[in-house]
Amino acid sequence: MDLYQLKFPFRRFLSPLLKHIEGIHPDVVSYSAVGVAAVTGLCFFFAAKTPWLLILAVGLVFLRMALNTLDGIMAIRRGNLSLKGEIVNALPDRYSDFFVLIGITLSPLVRDWLGVLAICSVILVSYTGMLGKALTVSWQHQGPLGKVERLILLMVFALFQFVTTGNGGTITLFNIVVTPLECLMALYIILGQVTVIRRVRGQLLEINQKETLARLPADRNLPRAAVVYESLGGNTKLIAEEIARGLGCQARHIVELERLPDCELLVLGTPNIRRKPTERMCRLLANGPRSQTVAVFNTYGLPVWGWITGKICLKRLAAAANVEPVAFFSCPGFHRKFKTFKGRPNDIDLLKAFAFGLKLSKTLRCPVHAPAIQVC
Repeated sequence: MDLYQLKFPFRRFLSPLLKHIEGIHPDVVSYSAVGVAAVTGLCFFFAAKTPWLLILAVGLVFLRMALNTLDGIMAIRRGNLSLKGEIVNALPDRYSDFFVLIGITLSPLVRDWLGVLAICSVILVSYTGMLGKALTVSWQHQGPLGKVERLILLMVFALFQFVTTGNGGTITLFNIVVTPLECLMALYIILGQVTVIRRVRGQLLEINQKETLARLPADRNLPRAAVVYESLGGNTKLIAEEIARGLGCQARHIVELERLPDCELLVLGTPNIRRKPTERMCRLLANGPRSQTVAVFNTYGLPVWGWITGKICLKRLAAAANVEPVAFFSCPGFHRKFKTFKGRPNDIDLLKAFAFGLKLSKTLRCPVHAPAIQVC
């Protein structure tokens, strides 16, 4: 689901409230969110006997989201961002998660063992997210069970639980009688482990990048390879530079060139313009690349449709180069007009681009028999 980017529009939505709480310290807001979470846990604990508490719990979960967002905005505006601030931001969140989940676990609406496993799964998600800091890489946010996804699911299933009150608070799935909150706990367990795997993978990508850059010269393939790209909004430029870093060569914008470099490996990149490469890229390729090996990549700005048409764009880019590429790479990027994919390419996208370049460098040492397709 990866709803982490929703924090940006949510911040804009809450910004008008800041003028009413200017005198309050951000840490007080953070601790208030813990108190709200504790009350939320009590609502879930007593919801079996008093179902309307589920509606109150939904409101309190939303209030907690608002408080967590406001304390971040206030800290940024006050210039209070610090290592101490990271502790105040992270630790109260963990207590908040615990208070809510322990309330659900001890409630008659959920089997104890299921709740305990869900708590463990959520703790592991938070731990692997922060583990990157200890490993001197970035804090990991990716995965289908980040904090935003977790709280939205909690509100949805709390409402579902309230709706089923007239049916004894249960539903039947695969001939098993369960409550909606038990379904939520099961989702937390499954999605939590998927999130852990994705976050560990992100950390390994960053570690691999750091170790590779420390071990290998940055220009190790400079005479033998080149990355040539056109970028209209900056997305393709970011990807091109990371591919070049992994490959150990230069990334050159098409405006710098009158003709294609004469090298052993040429990597061509373009934004996806209505299923086509840019016209300027096609004109440059008109005489065919003077290289033995070609790889292609692009960026796209529309969900689903961009992913589909991006593949067509890559095929047309390869056709314009008049060479069968040894590898393909495609990545989403922020669309200025439609405001889609905000924050992309993100850190993980750039790491994948670096890994793609690193993999391409192997084509300079050994033959590649079949095209490799990688899409992020």
